[in-house]
Formats: sequence, structure tokens, C-alpha cells
Amino acid sequence: MNDELVGMAYPYALDALDDGERRELDTDLATADEDTRSTFTDEVRRIREAFAVVSAVGAVEPPPRVRTRVLDEVRHSAAGPTSLTERRSRRRRWQIAVAAAAAVGVLAGGTVIVRQLTEGPSPSVAEQVLDASDVHSSTSAIAAGGSATANYSKSQDAVVFVLDGVAPPSADTVYQLWLMPASGDAPVPAGTISPGEMQPTTTVVLDDVGSMSKLAVTVEPPGGSPQPTSEPFAVLQLS
Repeated sequence: MNDELVGMAYPYALDALDDGERRELDTDLATADEDTRSTFTDEVRRIREAFAVVSAVGAVEPPPRVRTRVLDEVRHSAAGPTSLTERRSRRRRWQIAVAAAAAVGVLAGGTVIVRQLTEGPSPSVAEQVLDASDVHSSTSAIAAGGSATANYSKSQDAVVFVLDGVAPPSADTVYQLWLMPASGDAPVPAGTISPGEMQPTTTVVLDDVGSMSKLAVTVEPPGGSPQPTSEPFAVLQLS
């Protein structure tokens, strides 16, 4: 396995590479062995999940030494590498700098981040939901094309929501998700999907579902609404 390529998962996951470096890395990965590609993909996923948790816990001001170190790396990188040796050295410095930034997040977010960055690959929330014995899937065709699917697991208390082949919302709107209580009370906002976040297949994981019975999707103004302002174009049963 190519350890140097796997080590580049850190700057790759955090978009710390310029376009040329990313193209070079993609080319190297395309010709690498299966173990290297698989390990690299797992590392990128774990790093992004870990930093997402850090962001959710709350940002903190990094120690001055970390800020100085990262800025030094940026200034050093501005001139660009002059040789293969220099390029490899630069890659290693990025790994160290990103690892230092991760350590700051660990202090803010707790030991769960330590485990995610140091232990072997662990199943993501989405994988745990989809592998759960009680997973329930509900799919709705979208009138304008594509489909919406909700994969719900009561034991995991989470939903994996998937939009497949659905066109993005218009530039001045977002798709907003709503969890609907079985009691018939007002829907609970569960996040938005902006045009720029849409992919051919867009996946969103929602946890802490509790006793919610349905997941609905509406078109709302940018930033979302406290309550739906349009009729849902998809309503999915969770149980």
C-alpha cells in the first residue's frame, strides 16, 4: 500500500490542495492498488465526519502557535514546489499542519474525535442505519423527475434521506426538510439543501428523530422558514 498517497487524505479531505495538486493526486490514485484507494477513501470520509462533529460541537479560537504554523505553511507554499523532493516535503508539512488543526478541534470536541482520527475505520451513521435490522425505506417519485427516499432505523434513531436524480432548487430558493410528529403538531425544521449543495445523488443524515412519523420536503426562501410556506413535494413515511 502507498502510505504517501494515503497520508494525503488529510489535505484532500479539507480542500487544502490547489487544482494542480488535486489533479496530480487523482491521477496517482487512479493508478494505485485497490488497498491504497480503499484506505484513502475511508480516511477522507472519517476526517470529514470528524471535522463535521467538531463544527457541530462549536468553534474555539485556536492557540496562536497553530495559527502561526498554518500561515507559515501558506507563505511557504505560495512560491510552489521546485522539485519532486520539495513537493513530497510540502505534502508532509501539510499533513503535520492539518493534524495540528485537528488537535485543536479534538480539545474542543472531546474524545470522540480522538477515536475517529486514531482508530481504524468505524461505520458512519449512514452505514449503521442502512445496516440496521429494523431499517425501513420509503420512496416517493418527484413530479419534476427523480425520487426521494427515507431510510429510517428506530434503533439508530436516525434517517438517511436521499434525493436521486432530482433537479436543484432555483437560485433564489432551497429545499427544506421537515420532521412531522405523529401527534399532528407543527412540523419541525430539519435543515435545508441549497442549489450548490445538490449532487446527482444528494444524501442527508438526520438523527434524534424520536417519535416523528414522517419526513417532508418543501421549497422555501434562502435560509429556510420556521414553518412551511409551500406544499410538500415529497412526504415519506418513517415507520
